[in-house]
Amino acid sequence: MGMEALTKADPQALLWQHLKDTPQGLFFVRDHPAEDFVLPFYCEEAHLAIEVDDDPFRPRDDAARERWQDRHKVDIMQVPPSHVLRNAGEVAEAILDIATRRKERFAK
Repeated sequence: MGMEALTKADPQALLWQHLKDTPQGLFFVRDHPAEDFVLPFYCEEAHLAIEVDDDPFRPRDDAARERWQDRHKVDIMQVPPSHVLRNAGEVAEAILDIATRRKERFAK
């Protein structure tokens, strides 16, 4: 399967194509370990994690996640896979805009 077919079938791979080399000076990593869970996308300087998930209300290891989020002042943004598949560029632009504002706020 070629890269184009893979990214069309995999919203995380498609979003990563837009986030991995951002000209705004933001550095995103994939599959960032955070205690007992993994964040699909994470930008440390913006204190922002991104999850590509259909169900924002799906139960998770809430207590551990919330403690980690509070301790590190991280927001977790959830993006539906259908939005990424429909227009990954616009989704990435929105994420980068939010990350840029958060980076400026935490730099103060």
